Amino acid sequence: MITQKTQRGLIALVVITAISSWVNREQERETPKAVADLDPKLNYVLRDFELQFYDESGQTTINMRAPVLRNNPKLQLGTIERPVIRLNQPGLAWDVTADTATITADKEHVYLAGQVKVLRRELVSGNQVELNTHEVQVEVTPQTASTDQPVSLFDGINHMDAIGMDLNMKNDRFKLRQQVEASYAVN
Repeated sequence: MITQKTQRGLIALVVITAISSWVNREQERETPKAVADLDPKLNYVLRDFELQFYDESGQTTINMRAPVLRNNPKLQLGTIERPVIRLNQPGLAWDVTADTATITADKEHVYLAGQVKVLRRELVSGNQVELNTHEVQVEVTPQTASTDQPVSLFDGINHMDAIGMDLNMKNDRFKLRQQVEASYAVN
């Protein structure tokens, strides 16, 4: 036999549990949405950050990490210290490092400066080409890069030096502009 006092206690417990459950569900519905993009009008600094961009199928196309990103809303520029960037393409990976990077507010133009290193790797064969220079201007949407500075390329066997270069990462072609010197290994 349950006494009337115990019965009231059980009913009160069930009511409190139901109310608590309902309140928790309401709070879960009101969780803030993830930020899709940082507002370029804000003045902010991010430390030890990592950004990832995905294609329509959910595959990572660009991964960027760095110790510091600063946004200057007056100049409409973002500056990144020691960026490490990976661009993934079918069969290829491009790894880019620099001392600094400057990004325009529309995120279409990136200026890499300092010791700039670009490593292009073929994922199946493992073949790679390393490019070293002191500055590179990257156009994001067309996936092109250029420099007027001295450039050094090395594929593990052959070595080329030049002044200036144009690179198209979409069609995997580059053009050395002037004063080209090359050393080729003979098989």
